[in-house]
Amino acid sequence: MPSYFLLRKQFKELENRKKVIENLVGLRDQLDKDIPEKDVENRLLLASWNIRDFAKTNRRGFGNRLMESFFYIAEVISRFDFVAVQEVNEIDEWEFVMDILGPSWDYIATDITDPKLGGNGERLLYVFDKRKVQFKNIAGEIVLPADMLISKVEFTAPNDDEKKLMAGKQFRRTPFIASFQSSWFKFDICTVHIFFGESSGSALNERIEEIDRIARYFGSRAETALKQNKALILLGDFNIVHPEHKTMKALTDAGFVIPKPLIKPSNIGADKYYDQIAFRAKKEVIEFIESGQPTRPNAGLFEIFKSVFQDTDAHFDLYKPELLKTTNGKKTDDLRKYYKEWRTYQFSDHKPMWVCLHVNDSKNYLSSLMM
Repeated sequence: MPSYFLLRKQFKELENRKKVIENLVGLRDQLDKDIPEKDVENRLLLASWNIRDFAKTNRRGFGNRLMESFFYIAEVISRFDFVAVQEVNEIDEWEFVMDILGPSWDYIATDITDPKLGGNGERLLYVFDKRKVQFKNIAGEIVLPADMLISKVEFTAPNDDEKKLMAGKQFRRTPFIASFQSSWFKFDICTVHIFFGESSGSALNERIEEIDRIARYFGSRAETALKQNKALILLGDFNIVHPEHKTMKALTDAGFVIPKPLIKPSNIGADKYYDQIAFRAKKEVIEFIESGQPTRPNAGLFEIFKSVFQDTDAHFDLYKPELLKTTNGKKTDDLRKYYKEWRTYQFSDHKPMWVCLHVNDSKNYLSSLMM
């Protein structure tokens, strides 16, 4: 449970504190309804969430995050056991989210990818509840070998007809891989934020290549992982266009399986399939995810604007003074329309995508001891 005592410190005016508390209560009620209850032994709640421009210094004229937004972000994260987060920039603001989550939570993050590579200075990050998940002390950023470089070109070195060299690109944002365990469930996990580029031409081809390379590179570990009773989980913001598009095919052709309940739009506009959680694992892992019922699903997307920053007159009026403080808010002719975009810089323009995994294999283990 988040550290709510910080509310009194951060919101000294009672009226403002009441507003935030009312929003948190509404958000908690929604999470209670939409996300399975945590348990100690049997289930792992794992999620992926692109949190728009988190701690970015220049937020395109939309202003800084309000203090209350950090509490809403922490509230959502706290309902899972493990979350892969994309689009984290400076760590100082993230540390405040950790303060709200409390001492039982920890995280591990990458350094920023060099901005010269076009990665916007972002970090990738795993945040997890230490009571449920153990970091297995293995982590790293993926660097492609020469024969897997993106947009690679083979050429002959000057004055040496025999020597072939390879030129190409690494990922714009370096994928992040680490090993974890929850109860009996061991998993190697890799999170990505794939290059978007353009919707056609060479930039789209580069996006497809990035998805293909990480799926093939990470997927090549599947045989060894399965022998070690591990699952491979590849997740994050793939910027996938559509389930039938080449961007999705580049992922599934490498043998990764996406549970059916997750094949749905993940952006706030509900028209893009950007985010995915894909598996190379025993069939029982996927079967459990897909066995959920409509009234109690084992996978899904969480609608972040259903309880806070709602698209209602009441919430618009509540935040109108904040809109007018921002650079873009001072320029716009349609402040109500601007509010719908502004709120994505407070919460996100992506919905958290989650799965519930069965992690207690003690019964099978006991059975094996009888053989």
